[in-house]
Amino acid sequence: MAEGMDEQQGGPRRPRFARRLAAVPLALALAVAGCGDDGDPDDADSDGVVDEAEELAEGVGAYAVAQSLRASLAAQDLDDDADRRNVDVLEGAVDDLPGEPEVSGIEDTTGDGRDDDGRVGVRVGEEEACLTVGEDGDMGVSDSAC
Repeated sequence: MAEGMDEQQGGPRRPRFARRLAAVPLALALAVAGCGDDGDPDDADSDGVVDEAEELAEGVGAYAVAQSLRASLAAQDLDDDADRRNVDVLEGAVDDLPGEPEVSGIEDTTGDGRDDDGRVGVRVGEEEACLTVGEDGDMGVSDSAC
């Protein structure tokens, strides 16, 4: 079998961060599924599902969270007057992140509504990552602090 191929599925292997990133939607789905409370006492384990989803989301590293932020920004259908460096767009994407990562660096000191340098720091536990959004909207993620 060729290098980089998965023997069981016959396709390319996914990188480790992609597998971790794939766990994010699962955690969100578990959280949504566990949020429904119809008052049924037999449904008491829904809190356990939510707790489990939150633990899974917290286990995702800073790099995977930064990649999730990048993917969220890339998927947004923006108005003509908005772009990925708009503070409102960045903050909206941050609000959708799983778990409770520390996010820093979204600043608009010039008052134009756009982030000054396009660098957004993500911290989960002791791990740090940096999302960079260029003037042209190109994005990249590094596994180090901004």
